[in-house]
Amino acid sequence: MSGKDQLIAWLNDAYAMEKSMEETLERHAKDAKGAPDVQTRIERHIEETRLQAEIVKGCIEGLGGKVSGTKSALAGFSGAVQGMMNKASSDTMVKNSLSDYAAEHFEIASYKALIEAARDLGEETVAQKLTQILHQEEEMARFLEQKLPSAVRGTLAEAAS
Repeated sequence: MSGKDQLIAWLNDAYAMEKSMEETLERHAKDAKGAPDVQTRIERHIEETRLQAEIVKGCIEGLGGKVSGTKSALAGFSGAVQGMMNKASSDTMVKNSLSDYAAEHFEIASYKALIEAARDLGEETVAQKLTQILHQEEEMARFLEQKLPSAVRGTLAEAAS
């Protein structure tokens, strides 16, 4: 496998990751109805995630590759399962916050690796597009980090009453 083929394979992984996150975030936005600022930010990130998937798809096609139907189908299934794992309970917001925070950091690491690979292969346009996505993921991770303490305190207050 050439370096370019490897980059395309990794981009397919990123595309599947974004499609999976879209499904998960849709469920988490519904769970956040009691926290309008969180719900609004998650809904905004759903739109960002959809656009990120399209950007990654464009990178794949721009390199002469095709989006993997198998990986995309598995991602949709994975997102549905992950989204259902945290059924409504008193600590749903905390569990969703932890899950989303971890997922954002996985995405951050993935995009850093992809950017490095693209630059190493001389694909600066791909690296620039992925850098834009990286910044969105970092912004969402910071938001989630800021909101985690209030989710914990809210859950504990609810449990005490």
